[in-house]
Amino acid sequence: MEKITIIGSGGSGKSTLAKKLGEKLGIKVYYLNKIWWKNEKEHISEDEFLKIQENIIRNEDSFIFDGYYPKTLDIRLDASDTIIYLDFPPVSNLKRSVKRSLTEKNDEDDPSLDRTEKLNKEYISWLLNFDRTERSKILDKLNKLKLEKRIVIIDNDNKKDLFLETIG
Repeated sequence: MEKITIIGSGGSGKSTLAKKLGEKLGIKVYYLNKIWWKNEKEHISEDEFLKIQENIIRNEDSFIFDGYYPKTLDIRLDASDTIIYLDFPPVSNLKRSVKRSLTEKNDEDDPSLDRTEKLNKEYISWLLNFDRTERSKILDKLNKLKLEKRIVIIDNDNKKDLFLETIG
C-alpha cells in the first residue's frame, strides 16, 4: 500500500482514517477538500483541481487521497494500488457531520479541516441520498477494479479499527 484513495460520503470518517493511515505508513495525505476550497464560499476551477491531482500522481512515489469528488475519481482510482471505500449508513454519516460541526474548532492550520461541513439543506440532502445516488456507481467501479487493485470496503467502526490494527 503506497498509493491509496479513500472514498465515501461526507461524515464517513475519510479524513480521520487518512490521517491515521498516513501516520502509520509514513505517507503524505492529500485532503481534496483542502485543495478544492479556497475559502468557505469559493473553490478552484475543475481544470486546476484535475491538474493538481495529476501532478501529485505523476511526481509522488506514494500518496493518500482523501475525498470522493466523482468528476476526478477515475484518475485517482487508476493511479492507486489500494482503494478504501467507507460504506457507512447515511444516518451515521449525518450524525458524524453534526457532531463535527458542533465540536470541531475552526483551526485553519488543521490539514483535515473539511470546508464543506456547512449543515445546510443541500448538504444534508446529499448525505441522506448518497446511497441512492452514488453508492451503486462506486460499487460498479470497484467491482471492475477488484482483480487489479486492493479494494477495502469498510461498513462499520469495528471493521475500520480492525483494518487499522492490521497496518504495520
